[in-house]
Amino acid sequence: MSMDASSEAAIRDARTRALIRLEEPQRTPHDGDPDSPARRRLAALARVSPGPGTASGLLATSNMYVVALDADTLEPTSAPFPSFSAAADHFSLRPYDGAGLQLGAQPGGGTLVACRATAAGWAAWLAENGTEAHEREDDNGRTVDRSYRDPGRHARVHWSPPAVAARVTAVAIGRSALWEEGEKVRTDRAGVGEVGWVAWSIGAAWSLAGKGGLRLAFADRLLGAGVTLLATGILPMAAQRADGWFLSSTGVPVTLSPTDVPAWIIGAFAGKWVAA
Repeated sequence: MSMDASSEAAIRDARTRALIRLEEPQRTPHDGDPDSPARRRLAALARVSPGPGTASGLLATSNMYVVALDADTLEPTSAPFPSFSAAADHFSLRPYDGAGLQLGAQPGGGTLVACRATAAGWAAWLAENGTEAHEREDDNGRTVDRSYRDPGRHARVHWSPPAVAARVTAVAIGRSALWEEGEKVRTDRAGVGEVGWVAWSIGAAWSLAGKGGLRLAFADRLLGAGVTLLATGILPMAAQRADGWFLSSTGVPVTLSPTDVPAWIIGAFAGKWVAA
């Protein structure tokens, strides 16, 4: 017997609340970490959704603005979390929210900037803007080779399809149903049209004389066909959509010294120095 959507949602929420209650007796301050109770609440919620666990990890490892976001629209559903406790309170009410980082100026004076593009769009932009020519001459004459420039340390985020479980059934189904199921799991098509993100975290340049510092600022703009530079908004880091697709990332943005970010990246993004 199948259940309607409202019944399934009610059962899912009941399981989530049960997980939270199971963690309640374990919340003690005896380990010397005042954030331990909130961390445990987030760890419990991470069993049913990737957002709470990712938010906890980002709060622990990055000096950036961490926010919750709607898993389907990727719009923020919270202000930047000032503490683990604030994050735990939010996800206790909205356990299926995702998590991300607010783009732009960061608490430590640095800047988080990202590009949004499909894989094909990003590859085309890199081929045009991220390569350099090398002329050489040999017995066959003069030729020009092109090589990719180093983009510096960055993070990548992209959508991945849900895992497909092999199923065996003795029930005969029609050809159209087989084709429809096959289309859902074709690996050569999975993610082709999905948008992803490439992000850099760039630290401030501080004056040795203690007179303040400078940071790189960027403006939202179109870099090329299907490639948009994002200086504002949200860099999503974890979410699971209603269709089962989820965000995967190659780590989190690590803040680099401005001198460690390739000059060609700063130039291509038209970065400007402003007061930190």
